[in-house]
Amino acid sequence: MSGPPKQSNAADQAAQMEKERQAAIRETQGRVNAVFDNPRRARDISDFVSAVRSRALIDLDRQNADAQRDLKFALARGGLSGGSVSVDQNRRLGDEYNRGLINVENRAQGAGSQLEAADQDARSRLIQLATSGLDATSAASQAASSLRSNIGSAQAQAYGEQLGDQFANVGSFVKQRREESARRQANRDANYNLYGGGAAYGG
Repeated sequence: MSGPPKQSNAADQAAQMEKERQAAIRETQGRVNAVFDNPRRARDISDFVSAVRSRALIDLDRQNADAQRDLKFALARGGLSGGSVSVDQNRRLGDEYNRGLINVENRAQGAGSQLEAADQDARSRLIQLATSGLDATSAASQAASSLRSNIGSAQAQAYGEQLGDQFANVGSFVKQRREESARRQANRDANYNLYGGGAAYGG
């Protein structure tokens, strides 16, 4: 008559242990989610996006200033200042700058999305580890470490990338004018030498 109670006790103990295990898992997962859902993280990501945008905008504005200067000299070199060609090329310059602004924003938002995705990957990994017995304290510590690592990696990648040439069309025009100017100069030099320019006449 002592058999059934023992089986019942063993079953009760097993049920109690499973209940405690599930509670521990929920606690660990809760701690992980609390770290990733902290409003401070959203602010950190927003600040990161703003920083990427600002850096790219500085690069774009530098390129724009260079392109404006090069275009001004190219137009003057070709005797095109103030004419329809000048108007057309300056309009192109403005169009390319506006496209550059869109690229800047896409880059900034893309960097933010990549950071968010890295955070979610880290969250999922730790949530899964909770079911394998990862304790709440360790999980919270690893979650915080993942946040720091993710934003550090994102900054290194985003800050290390250049915007690329945003004024290719204007740059092509400037290059053509330079080549034309070089050809004119070469022709002048050839004629100068052909007709003995600079040669002293003795008498």
